[in-house]
Amino acid sequence: MELKKLTNDSPDIEVLEEINVEAIPECERNSLRSLMDTGATVLGIYDDRPVGFLVIREYKNILYLAYLAVNSILRSKGLGGKALEELVSNNPDSMIVVEYEAPNLSSPNNELNNRRKNFYKRNGFRETGYNTFYDDTEFEIGCAGIEFDVELFGEFTEYLSTIVSDHIPKPYKKA
Repeated sequence: MELKKLTNDSPDIEVLEEINVEAIPECERNSLRSLMDTGATVLGIYDDRPVGFLVIREYKNILYLAYLAVNSILRSKGLGGKALEELVSNNPDSMIVVEYEAPNLSSPNNELNNRRKNFYKRNGFRETGYNTFYDDTEFEIGCAGIEFDVELFGEFTEYLSTIVSDHIPKPYKKA
């Protein structure tokens, strides 16, 4: 398994766009090219062929994992976990942050939300005790690498709002 940085003219971009369409809900999806055009880094996940991707936003020593997608046929085979392991091991001085929907017993997606949270925990992400709320959904913040710095993450969200105006999460601690 290998991670490769993609560009707008990478030969595998169309294959990864197909995975993007299949894996990311339409209301949350952006084309990989448009993400790169706004400064995001797209890393292809390769296992002899392109099998998925990570989309990263960088700010100071934060690597914000905006998207992780693996071809549906190949899910639950450890590829996503290996990609996260590689990302973390290649960036030992970074705070790698992810947001996942907070488990909520009243949510029809609660089982899926728990699976996502447990996936990140199994793959080295710690609970930070902080949450965000946007698009009528509460998210938990997970972190791998160096310790989570809520003030720096707040700076990052302010920076992100200059790029993605409809995505302005503010971290908070639940009472």
